[in-house]
Amino acid sequence: MTDAYETDRAVGRTVDRRSFLRTSGAATLGTTALAGCLGDDGDTFTIGALQPLSGGFAAWGQAHEAGLEFAVDELNDDGGVLGREVEVETTDTGSDAGEADTVFRRFVESEGALAITGPVSSDVGLVTRQTAEELQVPLVLHMAGSHRILPKDTRYTFRMGSQPAVTDVRPQIELIEDRGYETVGAIIGDYEWGNTLAESLEALVPDGVDLTTATAPVGEDDFTPFLRDLPDDLELLVATGHPPGSIAIHNQAIELGLDPELTTGAGLPPGVLNSGLGENATAGFLHLHVSDPYSEAFATVAEQFADERGERFDTHEAYGYVTGKLIAAAAEAAGEPDPVAIADELRDIEFDTVFANPIRYTEWGEIDGLSHMLSGFETGPPDYFPDGDWRLTETFRSTPLDGFDPDEHAFIE
Repeated sequence: MTDAYETDRAVGRTVDRRSFLRTSGAATLGTTALAGCLGDDGDTFTIGALQPLSGGFAAWGQAHEAGLEFAVDELNDDGGVLGREVEVETTDTGSDAGEADTVFRRFVESEGALAITGPVSSDVGLVTRQTAEELQVPLVLHMAGSHRILPKDTRYTFRMGSQPAVTDVRPQIELIEDRGYETVGAIIGDYEWGNTLAESLEALVPDGVDLTTATAPVGEDDFTPFLRDLPDDLELLVATGHPPGSIAIHNQAIELGLDPELTTGAGLPPGVLNSGLGENATAGFLHLHVSDPYSEAFATVAEQFADERGERFDTHEAYGYVTGKLIAAAAEAAGEPDPVAIADELRDIEFDTVFANPIRYTEWGEIDGLSHMLSGFETGPPDYFPDGDWRLTETFRSTPLDGFDPDEHAFIE
């Protein structure tokens, strides 16, 4: 985090930067070869960023990149990492999994990157997780919420903003119980994320709750016929299972007169949500996130970000910012610029951030013990960005949730 949020572990010695290269020929998962030093100066600490700066996930990538760059600026102003200047090498992957794999390898083999971040698409996350395991270089995801990304033998990939569907469902189950809702409807996207979320919702919804689901194609933009299949007395509308359509689902539900008390949406950047929802933004739509914009720590960083960049710092900028600070803290704890040692420290770390709880990980890279937030929108600026015309308002905060364990969820295929 900012200077106040540093690990309390001792800083070790600085050694020359090393790079792990994949073996010649057909490399297999987990095989690596140790290369010699990439240069004699050893004066930089490189983080590779596989950002989707174009295409459908561009808004995610741009926000994450801005937060990551701000974290790196702070680190360098404070002396860098292990006495080295931190630099970010960024490539626009366009959310192409093959391109992301190629760039990942180039960052490690040619640029000496000691950690990688950026994937938003689950397809990219699945491929780059394999690359991270093969090259033994830590990868911190941005979103990429598929539960299949982190099997329990994973050791070099770590979640950040988006959690698996089961984990995203749990705060909504707690919301249903807290509000005493009895009638819940869900629009589900017909692909892995949506189907997994539907399975999770059906398995975890409290007894006595009338749950109705309707499945729509991923590319659908007219949800009227699907919404008409839901009960007229709907209290909660779950749009988390169809992230691309969540804005349209909420707006069209209101047009049809369904008028649920709340709509739980997906983890899109809040600026995208507010703009797309228009006048319906304040009509009960909830943004799902794990960074905590209501904390003093978040406000401090957001104010500094606004002062220095003239821009707004929100939930997804926070994911990039935390990633940069987290990698730096793990490297300082490792005491050397060794990707394997950095990954080991990430698995053992407990790191205070602009999240509600300290970040800590399961052995296989799931965030453990984290509270999730569901936030609505209000008109008017937040205190940390006076030039804004909207702000988030906390509607519900979950209990700290255990990291996803695939062995405990037999209902997921």
